[in-house]
Amino acid sequence: MEKRASFLLLLILIISTISCGTRKSNENANLESIRSSGVEVFTETVDDVIAAPVAKNVATVDIEPKVIKTANVSIEVADYLTSRRKVDSIVAKHKGYVTNEAFQESDTQKSNSVTIRVPAQNFDHLLSDIATIAKRVDYQNIYTQDVTEEYIDIKTRLKNKQEVERTYRKHLRKAKNIEDILKIENKLAEIRSEIESAQGRLKYIDHQVNLSTVSLFLYQKLEYKYIPEELPGFWQRIKEGFHWGWKGFLWFPILLVKLWPLWLLGAIAYFTVILIEKQIKSRKKKEKKAKKLQKRAKQTDETVM
Repeated sequence: MEKRASFLLLLILIISTISCGTRKSNENANLESIRSSGVEVFTETVDDVIAAPVAKNVATVDIEPKVIKTANVSIEVADYLTSRRKVDSIVAKHKGYVTNEAFQESDTQKSNSVTIRVPAQNFDHLLSDIATIAKRVDYQNIYTQDVTEEYIDIKTRLKNKQEVERTYRKHLRKAKNIEDILKIENKLAEIRSEIESAQGRLKYIDHQVNLSTVSLFLYQKLEYKYIPEELPGFWQRIKEGFHWGWKGFLWFPILLVKLWPLWLLGAIAYFTVILIEKQIKSRKKKEKKAKKLQKRAKQTDETVM
């Protein structure tokens, strides 16, 4: 009996092993046939897709150098108004525009600080034309900032994120339950925010590269003319003296009326002092009368004795 039981158990194990191998080979054969037909097969779970690290530098980009140009220029001009009009014509000629300006005028000079944006290809030509209207160029400082490396880095990361976004969207179409859909949509929202941020930064860099900035300070020196102060004559001073004297006379009673609280307090203090003095005098009189009566009484007693 024990031999039969052992034989049956061994036979069952052999049959189950053969059937598992056959099933696995059939699944592999089916998977190969699906792949050969050109249909994509997603064997990862949603959690595996979300937890998978994002590949870096999957795509590389080749772009032209990105350089931001700025200039600070100070010039002295012979005539401010004429030179200011010429600056406007030069800016229009090179397809630029003025973003802001600050005009100032004093006894010694007229000046204006003008900020100009001009296409990068016209940057050098604009500076050359501005120098032609100057009586003297105080300084012309040109600064360049190479942002090519930053631009390539952002562009590469942007392409990688867009590729990852497409992958998540493929998995979103394959998701079959609400939980998986929500997980993928949350991840897509994060990636979309990063993509939009990168696109905004690229647009800003392109704008700064395509339009150069020129900070122009132009001024005209003025000859200082001393203008003596005109003093009034003798009779004019007499007239003004009568005028201000009459005004002072009229203001004096008004001032007295305005000080009525002080007058009231003074009157109260005055009558209070008088009342106190009367009381003191009355008390002193009574004391004198009492002393006289005591003295008379004493003299009368001495006479009787």
